[in-house]
Amino acid sequence: MAEKEDSSATGAETTSMAEKETPSMTEKEASSETGEETSSMAEERKSSAVGEETDLEKAVERVVTTIPEDDATYKIDIMNESIRLLSLLKEMKLNQTVGLGRGDGDRAFLDEQPVILGSGQNWLNDGNLKCAMVDRVLVELLLEKLSSSLPDQNEAAKDLQMLTKAKPSCREAFSKLNDAISRLLSPLSLTKVESNPELQEDLITTVLNILTDDHNKHLVGGHPRAIPVLTESMKYGTDETRRNAIAALVSLSALNLNKFIIGSSGALAPLLEVICVGHPLAIKEAASAICSLCKVYENQDKFTKIGAVKIILRKIKEGILVDELLGVLAVLSTHNDAAEELGDPDTFQYLIDIKRNTASEIARKNCIEILFNVSMLEKPSFGDEKKKSRRVV
Repeated sequence: MAEKEDSSATGAETTSMAEKETPSMTEKEASSETGEETSSMAEERKSSAVGEETDLEKAVERVVTTIPEDDATYKIDIMNESIRLLSLLKEMKLNQTVGLGRGDGDRAFLDEQPVILGSGQNWLNDGNLKCAMVDRVLVELLLEKLSSSLPDQNEAAKDLQMLTKAKPSCREAFSKLNDAISRLLSPLSLTKVESNPELQEDLITTVLNILTDDHNKHLVGGHPRAIPVLTESMKYGTDETRRNAIAALVSLSALNLNKFIIGSSGALAPLLEVICVGHPLAIKEAASAICSLCKVYENQDKFTKIGAVKIILRKIKEGILVDELLGVLAVLSTHNDAAEELGDPDTFQYLIDIKRNTASEIARKNCIEILFNVSMLEKPSFGDEKKKSRRVV
């Protein structure tokens, strides 16, 4: 009898626990209604955010179009307001806090390193934004600041250098904005290009950065001040400025038309001067530039006439960048006058010795190329200038 009572009690307890674990129909319905409310609220917030984003985009466009031409103080105020709105827009698009107004050192928490502008705003890597409009407006504003006070110029130049290094969309913006190259170069005087070395370095580096975009190669190459500014910057400025100016000429010379423009611009003699007295890293860039430019006969002829063979041989004998400079001689040796210089008995024997003794396969191949071109030397018929360049290496 006691066992039956215990069994009955246990059954009642089990039934009671099951009732607690199984929600009633009313509770399920309530849970469903709560989920629907939460989903509805999320949709409302999403719709509200989209509306705010659209309003901000319109505000940015409206503010930017009101930038005045003459009132410098008001112009800066407008640009600062535009940057503030751009920051809010990016914050909304990325759904994270940028931390406006906290100072230059603050960074948003990001998986990747952000670009920190001098104004204290965070501009993130390409691909995080939904449109390129924001970047184009930002570049426009920074170009405007280059026409302002010296501190504004320095800050804008630094920002442009960092942005064009990090973001393809900012490099592309230069090909879409009116007179962008002129405005970028405007702070640099041709008569004293190095008057502000830090500003010069940032602007020349920006030029180099934007040349990864082929449209910009055409724009910069065809701009009347660009190559002269780069040429002056090869001669005057920090080591970094000089190297970047030469590297920009290398990039520009990828287009055949630019090879002719550079060859006619007065840049060839300064390139040879870099070979003479430049830092090894600058010499390496200059060697690349000369090799690229000498793919057209006219530049081969000009380099030969201003003494390139003699200067390069002297540096090779000093043991400086032998592989690279022998490569330059290999290109020049396809020109008859250069081949005649290299055919001097002492020089010819010196090249043979390099070929025999070098451990560098590059140096050996370049020596073979030079010796072959010298051995194939032909005297052109009178007036037959085209025979002076027999073939391109």
